[in-house]
Amino acid sequence: MKTKKYILKGLATCLIAAGLSACVDLEPKAMSFLTPENTFVDKAGLETMLRLCRKQMNFEWFGDAFNSGNCETYSVYEYAWSDLAVMGGPETKEIHNMVTQLTPTTNMYLHLRYWVFGWNGIKYANTVITRAPEADGMASEEDRNACLAEGYFHRAYWYYLLTNQFGDIPWIGEEITGAKLDFNTVSRKTILANIKKDMEYAIQWLPKDVIRGAVSRAAGEHLLAKICLATGDFQQAVDATTRCINDYGLHLMTERFGINADDKSKDVYNDLFQEENISIVENKEGIMIGQEIYGLDGCSSPSGSKRKRNFVPQWHAGSKVKTPDGKNGTTDASGIYDGYEQLEELGRGLAKIRPTNYAQYELWKDCGDDMRHNSNNWFDKSRIKYNLPASKGGSSKYFGQPVDPAYCTDTMRCYFSFPIVKVLIDKDDPNAGGKVPVGGFTDQYIFRLAETYLNRAEAYWWLGKNDLATEDVNTIRRRVNAPELSSVTLEDILDERARELFLEDHRKSELTRIAFLKAEKGIDGYSLDNFSEKNWYYDRIMEKNNFFATEYYYSTNAFIMKPYHVLWPVPRNAIESNTQGRINQNYGYDGYEDNIPVEELEKRYNN
Repeated sequence: MKTKKYILKGLATCLIAAGLSACVDLEPKAMSFLTPENTFVDKAGLETMLRLCRKQMNFEWFGDAFNSGNCETYSVYEYAWSDLAVMGGPETKEIHNMVTQLTPTTNMYLHLRYWVFGWNGIKYANTVITRAPEADGMASEEDRNACLAEGYFHRAYWYYLLTNQFGDIPWIGEEITGAKLDFNTVSRKTILANIKKDMEYAIQWLPKDVIRGAVSRAAGEHLLAKICLATGDFQQAVDATTRCINDYGLHLMTERFGINADDKSKDVYNDLFQEENISIVENKEGIMIGQEIYGLDGCSSPSGSKRKRNFVPQWHAGSKVKTPDGKNGTTDASGIYDGYEQLEELGRGLAKIRPTNYAQYELWKDCGDDMRHNSNNWFDKSRIKYNLPASKGGSSKYFGQPVDPAYCTDTMRCYFSFPIVKVLIDKDDPNAGGKVPVGGFTDQYIFRLAETYLNRAEAYWWLGKNDLATEDVNTIRRRVNAPELSSVTLEDILDERARELFLEDHRKSELTRIAFLKAEKGIDGYSLDNFSEKNWYYDRIMEKNNFFATEYYYSTNAFIMKPYHVLWPVPRNAIESNTQGRINQNYGYDGYEDNIPVEELEKRYNN
């Protein structure tokens, strides 16, 4: 019985704490089946694991974000706990009150998928990192180093996110092939130093030219720059972004291209996000692409992107969207009928993400002719119409007229604006054609050159080179016909990221990264000594997120956030199953009182 318990605990640790590749102490003899020993011996074998690494990144962005059996798109939490949005679903499914709902024992919410998928990503990367130097079937040292470099890339990608979500966590630097119960927390600073060193090696060996979906040297430069921003090495961030911009044949797309190039009613920003355009060779702005093409073998979400379901208002809830004469005004009924065209366009939205006033209004004040806010690319809520025909119980008087919000009993979830160009994915929607569409298939920018410019702008700002920071921001704004700025602050750069990179970057993690920088530098009274009690991230949310700032009451719960929510709780089962080491809990959560100072734990790591 003791042996059984040991194996089960080891399995729990593998699945939750590290995602290990094997967790039993029996070593089967290899016969005719594949094993790591006879698979990861050459480039082709390691490539199978690298493809799994790439797919792991796709899970963030595709699929149904509601709490169901096959749900992904857990990147929504990077927006819901930021200045841009909150969770729109009821508190039975989503976290509103972070004090009572976000706990180390919470298991129904998708933020924990970052913990699980992040460690899985690190596990897969470590397999490549450990096996590549030993692979005796490599055709060349160049192939060996390229595989090793991409392994470093994937490990760095996930550690960058996890350290900005959970803070201090264990460092796992090699493949683990058996039960391991002695993980120890390592400081975020140490981990960032490790992945920075890895990426400095990786950019020497990653290939310059790759197929879409693979990791190029430009992608490595982009990730290195992000890590350098986190470590405060701002000149290195400038150098890496500048190489990414200048040395790899990339450029911002400023001329019309792709499938709708001859459609004069569209624009180049719209071209960037057409499903058919994201991966084409003509598109020189995409640095790294997550590919989710209909019918593609290994597609992470066989049911489509589900973007309509996740990001569109629940406009179709007719009992909440009334006409002025008291009738239900909207419907999501399947079938072809007068009014179905609105369902076909918008889909059956469930408002997984509900934008803040900052995201809907403040960002677009005085935006002039900014393409990102025209009718091609931005859906204003005033375009929602009553679509329930009189033949189905609707109002003949108001059918086809814009919804009057005065008669909408739930404007929180049913009535808001959103960036249509990134959300309404129609191509190959499994539920189109008289059914209830929820969002079709599309590729996804993992890294895009527009972010590279904004990363460099921030690095210049930290260096006090405001003229250069301003020019990089204006380079982005000129492309979309937005008015140029005479000077920029850090807040201006963050505003531009919000306009340009919605559904592309990790908003919460970037805000947390800046909060750490301000605390490390003692800016505005912030300090690492009391980081989880007073931090810029929380102050930014209170300034920009109207729901958390006012503790807005929706359904039977209020939106509540405290300063310690700058970091998420480490799952309790990961801590408790790690019986021979110590994984610390973050301040504010149950279990923090048992922590061992990270300085002491790092001595174990260094030994």
